[in-house]
Amino acid sequence: MGRITLKTKFVVLLAAIIVACLCLNLAWSVQGGEEQTERELLQQARALSANMDAAWNFMTINQDLINYDSEGNYEFKGLQCSIAGRSIGSLFSQETDYVTHYVSPTPRNESDEPDSFEAVALESFAIDPNRTEYYAVADGEGGQVFRYLAPMVMEESCLDCHGSPKGEIDESGYPKEGLEVGDLYGAISLIIPMEAYEAAAWENTVRNVVFSIVLIVTCIGVIYLALTTLVTRPFGRFRAAVAKVEAGDLSVRLAPEASSLEVSDLSRGFNRMADKLETLYTGLEEQVFERTEALEKANRVLELQRKDLEAMNEKLLDENRYKSDFLAMMSHELRTPLAASMAFTELLEERSQPQGEEERQLWREIDANNKTLLSLINNILEMARIDAGKETLHLALFDMGDIAGMMQGTVESLANQKGIEVVYRVSYAVPLFMVDAEKLRRIVENLMSNAVKFTPEGGTVTVSGDFDASNKRVIITVSDTGIGIPLEDQKTVFDRFVQVDSSSSRSYGGSGLGLALVKELVEMHGGTIHLESEPGVGSTFTVAIPSDLVDEDEV
Repeated sequence: MGRITLKTKFVVLLAAIIVACLCLNLAWSVQGGEEQTERELLQQARALSANMDAAWNFMTINQDLINYDSEGNYEFKGLQCSIAGRSIGSLFSQETDYVTHYVSPTPRNESDEPDSFEAVALESFAIDPNRTEYYAVADGEGGQVFRYLAPMVMEESCLDCHGSPKGEIDESGYPKEGLEVGDLYGAISLIIPMEAYEAAAWENTVRNVVFSIVLIVTCIGVIYLALTTLVTRPFGRFRAAVAKVEAGDLSVRLAPEASSLEVSDLSRGFNRMADKLETLYTGLEEQVFERTEALEKANRVLELQRKDLEAMNEKLLDENRYKSDFLAMMSHELRTPLAASMAFTELLEERSQPQGEEERQLWREIDANNKTLLSLINNILEMARIDAGKETLHLALFDMGDIAGMMQGTVESLANQKGIEVVYRVSYAVPLFMVDAEKLRRIVENLMSNAVKFTPEGGTVTVSGDFDASNKRVIITVSDTGIGIPLEDQKTVFDRFVQVDSSSSRSYGGSGLGLALVKELVEMHGGTIHLESEPGVGSTFTVAIPSDLVDEDEV
């Protein structure tokens, strides 16, 4: 459709509208012609029927003049009204192609016998005495015909032949019917061929169609010429001018068109647009040159800044490596003497055999602080190794039922000192699964240490293990009945060196690395960790670790 010209579209559209109007007019003309033909036939039938009825009445009224001589002697001449009517109808039919005759429901001869159409008409006259005519278009022997019937009712002058007594032979030799004044005796039947009328209607329709076609062709031709002169040629000049502008020739201008005000306005508008384009293009070239120089200068400055940033990044990377190496080295160096101190403390405790509950409590405090310090150092060392990218997973089959034994010597002893109950609930549905056992121990240990630290004496810490078969994940939850975490602080609990608030830090201590390390270790396994907590009620940490991890070295 995009390649069809506006002129062609307009002409086709207009032609379609005209043709549609022509078809509607043709249908209207045909319908009107049929109705007009029917009206003309009905008028002729009514006139002819009235004439025949008048002849019948004339013969009825003048029967005495016909049958009586001037001296008053009666002599039946055999010229009844019915005979005269039939004779007149016969003579009329000889001169035209019309068929006229009389029909009766009780005919005296075969010519008065009604056919099926006439029988229906007589029945309708009998049902409705006020009906004055019955007509319709029907099929005849040579084509369609117009059939018309007008009723004939008994009058006073007709009783001599058709009145009472019924069965008495009248003067014409036929038995009387016993009819009364106003009774239906018969009907005048007319059959008018429609061939001549249809031919005239068709000729008139053809003449209208030919005239309409000539009118359509003339209108389309005039419109085509008008469009060519007033629209197509001016737009052709516009298109040529636009093509020159697209090619870069901004000096093109259009002369004002005299064909129409609209085209003239378009020409002046195009010229104004071309003037502005030429001005803008000239200024744009200057601006492009200036902007190019400024851009080149900015690129040079950015290049210098990029080099400075690279140098600074290298320096920061070196400093970060130094920091990680320093933390790893210091943590390692601190852990070695701390481990020795813890061993010597155990030996001294065994040899000295503490006397009294107070002395035993002192030894327990020393042991608890040593373990807390060892846990902090291990967290720092682990975080430093993760930052340095030196921490990897060492997967092996693990039984979740062993988690209780792993916690007895560390977190569970601290819980017992605070009078906190530790409960383990591991479902039998948890299968053996591939995991880094040491890192899993660190995850559970840090979560339990955090729970014990923030749970008051007499509270409960619960460690649960379950299996999500649909997602193939081992679910580990650590819940407590501690102080809980406010909603606004829950988003930052997994950040490094962050605790709930400053008061909590002073009350409970810690480096703020435990939960951050847990998150790092869980994500190394491709798992997730989720927190639910309510202040004054407790906290629940839920860890989900895939159960279908594969050792890449084995693969």
